[in-house]
Amino acid sequence: MNARDIMTQEVRTLSPECTIGEAVRQFAQEKIQSFPIIDANRKLLGTLNLWKILEHVLPDYLLSGELREVGYAPDLKQIHERLVAAKHEAVSSLMTVNPPVVSPDDSVLACATLIMNTPKTVYLLPVVDTSQHLLGIIAPWDIIKEIAQ
Repeated sequence: MNARDIMTQEVRTLSPECTIGEAVRQFAQEKIQSFPIIDANRKLLGTLNLWKILEHVLPDYLLSGELREVGYAPDLKQIHERLVAAKHEAVSSLMTVNPPVVSPDDSVLACATLIMNTPKTVYLLPVVDTSQHLLGIIAPWDIIKEIAQ
């Protein structure tokens, strides 16, 4: 079984010009955690996940995890204001450039290994051709379903 056998071909994507505000609306509407960012020719430029947006709007001292008590930290209204201030920025400013990718011929086991050996959590694994054009995506769930069968 290969990547082409388990990938989703109908993929929701974002353009690099899409704003963070538009992306947040798309995340909420689609109820997904990550989008591939592609150009007009479907060439993969990167990926954007919800956590990158949260990292962008949450203060560093909250992200560090070193505070045991965050009761005195800015309230949700202040964080909302940071998101509003960022809503006109292009998603290309936050996207992960050069995300891990697979080819359609890579095995399901190779896909699982790549997801597990990537330092940051992989929410989607783009499947690309030799010219880096997006053919589909594989979510970790797609791999689990295949292994479970």
